[in-house]
Amino acid sequence: MPSYAFVFLLVFLAVELRAPAPTADSPCLLAGPYLGETTLTSVAISWATDAAGASEVRYDPDYGGVAEAASEEHDGKYWHTAVVVGLEPGATYRYRIYTGGQDLTPWAEAAFSTAPHPGARFSFAILGDGRPGGEMDPPSPGALAVAVEMGQNAFDLAVHTGDIVYHGGVCDGPGSAWEQYIRAYFCLYHDILGYTPFYLSMGNHELGGGVCGRMAYESVFYLPANAPPGDEEEYYGFDWGDVHFIALDTNQDFWPGSEQRDWLESDLTANGQSWTLVFFHHPAYSSGNHGVRAAVVEYLVPLFEAHNIDVVFNGHDHHYERTCPILSGMCAGPGEGGVVYIVTAGAGARLYDASSDWFTEAVTSTHHFMLADVDGCRLRLQAVDTGGAVFDDYEVDRCPVPSPTATATPTATPTATMTPTPGTPPEETHVLYLPLVFTSLWFTLYLPLVVRP
Repeated sequence: MPSYAFVFLLVFLAVELRAPAPTADSPCLLAGPYLGETTLTSVAISWATDAAGASEVRYDPDYGGVAEAASEEHDGKYWHTAVVVGLEPGATYRYRIYTGGQDLTPWAEAAFSTAPHPGARFSFAILGDGRPGGEMDPPSPGALAVAVEMGQNAFDLAVHTGDIVYHGGVCDGPGSAWEQYIRAYFCLYHDILGYTPFYLSMGNHELGGGVCGRMAYESVFYLPANAPPGDEEEYYGFDWGDVHFIALDTNQDFWPGSEQRDWLESDLTANGQSWTLVFFHHPAYSSGNHGVRAAVVEYLVPLFEAHNIDVVFNGHDHHYERTCPILSGMCAGPGEGGVVYIVTAGAGARLYDASSDWFTEAVTSTHHFMLADVDGCRLRLQAVDTGGAVFDDYEVDRCPVPSPTATATPTATPTATMTPTPGTPPEETHVLYLPLVFTSLWFTLYLPLVVRP
């Protein structure tokens, strides 16, 4: 076991034991608060308690805004969600959560930010397969290491490629899906979830162990509900800045004629964003244990190519792998387009061996997550290990190549000769990283503040 495991275990226990002992008139906070679907003008804020009670969010200005929460009971726990509306795009608001008249906010100050206008630069994280090794297990040392390193980076949202818990289908008992989500997810990313919205896709482990998988998943997360009736939150699309994100559910039908396939075709046809990024659990291309998913290659890859998808993020095989841009079953040449597929499934589950195949450009087996920066016509993707080292750095540059400036040709005369003036090199752009200290109720995480000209 790595030397850092004991430190991470203390961090996990501090979060796990954060709530005070319940009293007759004070509900105990079990999970959250955590952010869900976030738009230009709204945000969903959720939390769970051990007792029922009228619940609300109070928010800026000066906590004078109030959004009442809807509540549901599952497995003896009460899950509350308030949707705050009428907000300004790209703005930051402080908030606090209340149940039964009690302020349950676990931090001295909590805040959320709405989605930015199109054209704004932003960053996001990508991760997958952070599940533990059993229903009753706490997060693994690898999962704790990834969560701690993620907390030291600033990003505006995160997308998850699935396998959040071990057996999400368990309906009750100490190993119920709701207990697992609290142990393996809400405690693990506690200080990040209260400030940053996470968008998730469903892995196969979310459905294992019983029949409550979809109900549990949809009861604890508040995701965009733009799929057909009955499939809401299982697959969906949303916009952030200049990017259209699509989450798919490869645990259910996605071939021609299925509801998910029809929805996907309609969503892609209506999409007008500059960038389109797709994430789901089972990879099209992987050289890991599970290998190439033939059905995904047959039914989804041609659709991705036809609609010029930029990057597809997957999980399932517990390693990291980035392909070449793939078009028509082969690596595309420069300027030919193609779709890049990335397996990012190293958020904590037991690692698998990684090899390589004809499509592999980068591959390694290590616990990790990814950071992405979207800046106009450039998308930069970095894979980060638990020590903070970037081990893969890839950029998609779709900026137009500037036309060369016409220069007059000097003409010789009997009296003078024109000498062209050398060009001036372009100015350098610098990125300054400043430390930003974020203190929770139990421990301190250090997040870098990225300042760019």
